[in-house]
Amino acid sequence: MNDKDLRAEFLGSKRPHILMLTNHGVHTWEVRAGLTDTGGQNQYVRSLSDTLVKLGFRVTTWNRGGFADPVTGDMQTGARYKDACSRIVYLEGGGNKFIRKEDLTRAVLEEEARFACNLLKAEKIPVDLIISHYWDAALLANIVRERMGLKAKHVWVPHSLGALKQENYVGKPKEVVAPLRFEERIAYEKEILPNIDAVASTSSDISRVSKDCYDREPELFLPPCIDTRITYPVGKEKDLSNVRNFLAATDPLTGPHVKGKTIVLEMSRTDRTKRKDIVVNAFAEALKDHPDTMLLLRINPQAKEIYGEISSLVESLAIRDSVVYVGMVPEDLMAELFASATVYLSPSEMEGFGMSVQEAAACKRATISSNLIPFATEYLAKEHAVEHLCAKDGSIAIKWGKGGAVIPAGRTEGFAHALKTLLRDNDKREKMAEAAYEITIPYFTWEHMTKTLLGRMNVSCGS
Repeated sequence: MNDKDLRAEFLGSKRPHILMLTNHGVHTWEVRAGLTDTGGQNQYVRSLSDTLVKLGFRVTTWNRGGFADPVTGDMQTGARYKDACSRIVYLEGGGNKFIRKEDLTRAVLEEEARFACNLLKAEKIPVDLIISHYWDAALLANIVRERMGLKAKHVWVPHSLGALKQENYVGKPKEVVAPLRFEERIAYEKEILPNIDAVASTSSDISRVSKDCYDREPELFLPPCIDTRITYPVGKEKDLSNVRNFLAATDPLTGPHVKGKTIVLEMSRTDRTKRKDIVVNAFAEALKDHPDTMLLLRINPQAKEIYGEISSLVESLAIRDSVVYVGMVPEDLMAELFASATVYLSPSEMEGFGMSVQEAAACKRATISSNLIPFATEYLAKEHAVEHLCAKDGSIAIKWGKGGAVIPAGRTEGFAHALKTLLRDNDKREKMAEAAYEITIPYFTWEHMTKTLLGRMNVSCGS
């Protein structure tokens, strides 16, 4: 069906209509790495939208448009239909250039709101629920709801909060902090809160800061969740030739040699906070005891500075023959990629929740995480025993959780020790993987969490 036919079917549908707002970044049906302000939130919104459609709703997702896609050059205008129940509509306002989220202003949002109100008036379809993401989308939703007199309830998913991010930047140079405009953002967030019906927290940190700094305890919990169509355990009998072919193509130097090897996997985006240097150093130590092991490391060449640093580190440690550089992985290969791994390693020092660790757990894989990954500390290692490791710079307290190991952030020796332990101890590793799966599934699935949200907001599922 073409867009004209899909539009007619969408507008004529009897399904309840949900308005989803993710205002900044570049929101398309395919989430692409390396684009400014585009990534985890877009993936979250897409997964939530897909789940709502599955549950019987039609979903309109608003995203700021009016500018050219930075990769394809296509203008971000009009509507793009995934099917007769799901579409992205680009709101024009603020000119024809991309605007990073820190530079969005009330004037830009007012222009977008005028555009949005005209669309709603022209289409004349009811709105049964509004879900906004981040402060800019929430403010936009409030403006439109007031102007249009919409009765639909408004759920705000902040994903982060200005006061929380400000907390994370204490001690940073003024020239780093000033462009982030924390005070301006916090003022907007405080303005937003009285005019929404519910805050949906995605982590304990957001709940804490919302209560302590904004005097609002979130009414809902909606963390990043698992799409069980994409992320699931793969049996040992599964032929993994497709993912091996992918790895051979993505890194021709070492990718062809993964068959028969023990695999350590790291799949976060390329950012300094993910501490890929610790991944490499810990792996290099474990490799001394386990020479048949290979590391699959996601690293984006477009992040030139970080890519150069990590690849130089790999070369200096003389382990390039044991490292496969992995780029973007197609969705239909995600489960097989996790299935090919023995241990998942994430020393990240800044996570809202910890999606990659959660995905590994949903694929029945043992994980080693930093203590700054909420999903690992609050769920996988909520029940734990402590091992004190003597290290050069003082003792390291390793938490051996029921569903995963947790190491103090930045302690390379701790990560190396835990990795060597799990590579050596098959029984410990397999019990941990089983427990991780049971902790994660079915509680942290999109369908379970979305039904909970709808129930709390008294919105009935469609037919």
